[in-house]
Amino acid sequence: MLDYLIVGLIVAVAAWYAASKYLPTSLRNKLFGKKKASGGCGSGCSSCGTCEDAPAAPRTGADTPPSQRVIQLHLK
Repeated sequence: MLDYLIVGLIVAVAAWYAASKYLPTSLRNKLFGKKKASGGCGSGCSSCGTCEDAPAAPRTGADTPPSQRVIQLHLK
């Protein structure tokens, strides 16, 4: 009986976490309340200037990855 209770608790916590992370913002705000941005990287507050909308600089020959190499296998 205790096993079912523990499993049910784990499933409930996992469902709560998934809902708080992956629901649409409007529904998430209604269910869990609106959370303030923490101001850290990835919060979307653009206070650090890393969320620029400018396109990336084109790649030059020096910073392109090497071409893919094929390793030939000689099976008998």
